Amino acid sequence: MIKKIEILGIQLDNYTVREEVMLVENYLTDDMLNAVEHISMQMLVDAETDPTLKNVISALSLAVIADKEILQAAGAGTMQQIREIEENDFFTEFFGRIERNGKSIFLLGETSERIYAIREKLSQDFPELTIAGEYATEQCVGALDAVINDMNATTPDVIVSVLPSPMQEYFFWEHRDKMNAKIWYGIGDMEFQKRNVIRQCFRSFVKRGRLKNRIKKYRERRRKEEAAENDGNGEK
Repeated sequence: MIKKIEILGIQLDNYTVREEVMLVENYLTDDMLNAVEHISMQMLVDAETDPTLKNVISALSLAVIADKEILQAAGAGTMQQIREIEENDFFTEFFGRIERNGKSIFLLGETSERIYAIREKLSQDFPELTIAGEYATEQCVGALDAVINDMNATTPDVIVSVLPSPMQEYFFWEHRDKMNAKIWYGIGDMEFQKRNVIRQCFRSFVKRGRLKNRIKKYRERRRKEEAAENDGNGEK
C-alpha cells in the first residue's frame, strides 16, 4: 500500500489506523512537540490559496485523512481505510490509547459551547481520561499569550484543538515553539456524532464531485505552468 498520496500539490499520509496509533505511541515518548491533525477536503481546497495552511499541513508529523472522498479521488483507499474514516476510528483509538497510558489532555476551542461538546463526548466515552484544563479563545482579550500560559501551567501531554480551520492552523503555526506538550491533536470542526445515512451519502457525492473538479483544474494549471517553463527554457 502506498504510504503517501498527493492531492492538490500536498502530500498526505496514507496509513491504516493501526499504523497511525503506533506512531502516536512513539510521539508520547518523544521530547519534541509532534503535530497530528485531521485533514478535510475543504482544508486541501483552502490550502491552494493559503500559504500558512499549506505549510502547516505539509509540516505535520501525521496528517490523518478525515474525508473518504480524498482517498477515493486519489484512487488510493482500501475498503478498510474507507470504513475507518467513516467510523472515526482514529479519534476513538487515539483517546483510548491516551486514557490507557494515563496521559493528560488540554482542550482548546473557539467557543465555550464547542469546548463543552468535546468534553461531554470524551467524558462519556473515556471516563478515566484526565482533562487537565481547557480554554475558549473567545474569552481572551488581546494577545493569546494568556492561552499559552494557562495551557503550559497544566503540563498536559496532549493539546486537543477543536478550533475551526484555518484558525486552528494559524494558532499552531504562531505558537508551536511555546507549547510544552508531546502532541498537538487538531480535530478542527469534525463532527463527533454519526450523521443521517442518506444525508451523509448525499454530502459524500457532492464532496467527491467538487474535489475531482478541483484536482482537474489543478492539473490543468500545472500543465500550463510546465509548458510555459519549457517554452521559456527553449527560447534560452
